[in-house]
Amino acid sequence: MVRGLRARMRINGKLVTKAGIIRLLKSEPYGLSDWMARQVYADSLNFFYTQDNVRPQAFANLYAEKAENWANTVFLMGNVKEAKNLLKLAAELRGCYKDQQAEIPEELLSQKSTVIYTTSRKDLGVPEIDRKELEEFIDAIPEIPVIVRDNIKEDARIKAFDLKKRMLYDIKEFGEDNEGE
Repeated sequence: MVRGLRARMRINGKLVTKAGIIRLLKSEPYGLSDWMARQVYADSLNFFYTQDNVRPQAFANLYAEKAENWANTVFLMGNVKEAKNLLKLAAELRGCYKDQQAEIPEELLSQKSTVIYTTSRKDLGVPEIDRKELEEFIDAIPEIPVIVRDNIKEDARIKAFDLKKRMLYDIKEFGEDNEGE
């Protein structure tokens, strides 16, 4: 909040001080007592400056922006050498002179393996098989019964899968009558 008040007061062209912020908090829109205004000021500073999740790069960019503003002011005053030094400082703060290396995020390095179950050959990168040729191969096997042959064709996606028929077959094949065997 104090940071926002400082920015707001800077836009209005007012001098930013602790007293100015406290005076603003005591004024009409906020209407805080002197004690409460000082407490809000202190709490805001503590809150902002104890945040661990503000990255150092964010602060570096903030300071670089200030250095650029100072450089513009110094340049307008005619001191080119000092303006150059301030711009160089801004570039250093932004990391322009650092060697850039590609950072790999930690979550990509420590990924758990993922198991994917699929019946599609295309998902595995294997070319599709000719269904007619597969059906002819299954029909050419003489030792298997017709109902098992139909189940194999359903599993190979040659024929449409009939869940009801398969359940009835499983009940008949593995039903309670055959448990004692």
